[in-house]
Amino acid sequence: MLRLHMNESPYPPSRTSLEYIIRYSNFLNLYHVEELYEELLNELSDYVGVDKRFIDVFASSSSILSLMLTYAKITDSTLVLTHPTFHVMYQLLDNYRVQHVYVELSKDDFTLDTNKLLELSEGRVIYLINPNNPTSNILLEDTEILRKVARRAKAVFLDEAYYEFSGLSFKDLVMELDNLVIIRTVSKAFSLAGARFGYIVAGEKMRKCLNELRIGYEVPITTQAAVLGALKDPHYMRDIVNKIVETRRETREKLTDAGLKVIESKTNFLFVNLGKPCKRYWELLKKNEILTLCLENLERLKEFGNYLRVTIGKPEEMNFFVKKLLEVLTT
Repeated sequence: MLRLHMNESPYPPSRTSLEYIIRYSNFLNLYHVEELYEELLNELSDYVGVDKRFIDVFASSSSILSLMLTYAKITDSTLVLTHPTFHVMYQLLDNYRVQHVYVELSKDDFTLDTNKLLELSEGRVIYLINPNNPTSNILLEDTEILRKVARRAKAVFLDEAYYEFSGLSFKDLVMELDNLVIIRTVSKAFSLAGARFGYIVAGEKMRKCLNELRIGYEVPITTQAAVLGALKDPHYMRDIVNKIVETRRETREKLTDAGLKVIESKTNFLFVNLGKPCKRYWELLKKNEILTLCLENLERLKEFGNYLRVTIGKPEEMNFFVKKLLEVLTT
């Protein structure tokens, strides 16, 4: 089955990452290995380009989102987020029963109304994915706008899950904005989705708030080792990113040449407008052993039911996908 539905990497982890997992597997009798943890923080510090005192690690970026919602709940804050946004967030909002309000993205090109965001930000918790999921586009590029939002808001959580594919980050602002939290993952560019690891870049104030809400020693030793090994081999990650970006460009070109509307992506996936409800074609693709994400199947995103979100696979996989998609669209 061709997995183009979860925004995973089509490439395996680096050999160095696997070697580090084996090396530290002998320590699985322990909850914590200080030497490993400190080396991991040092490597993350070098990679991100900030002092390690601004970094904390977590058992997946999803756990960070849960902590964000807990923080909003206990501070009796309203969460401001875009619509559409990461589909898991809708379920989390129901589970945590957090008050929330949406900034609707434009219907034609999914751009963000920054004036509306500013208007709604006063005293509230802000969550933005930049670039956005599922729309694949950058929502915010202006540093000054982010400053204005942060100065009005209680806290700003900026999810940079696709940073390696966009090259855009606001991580340097954490030194001046004590309520800004940058969320990162190793699931995409580092090919470590199964390791379940996320990290934040934030000042002392927000790091303290989030750490007070979490349990200790939540990141497994083998996960820390896998990430450390991946960070030791940055060329492997950059090679994967370059391959995915090139395959993304080629795939988008083929789809647009076929008359489909595809947002210009800054992520590891494409947001494809089929021009008609996608469920039937999603099912036909599935019969052809291709899994994609059909927004018509998602209760909170049915209004975008013409769209498929398609993860970028290897070149030969995307050639197969394009061929089959164009075939099923004519049936």
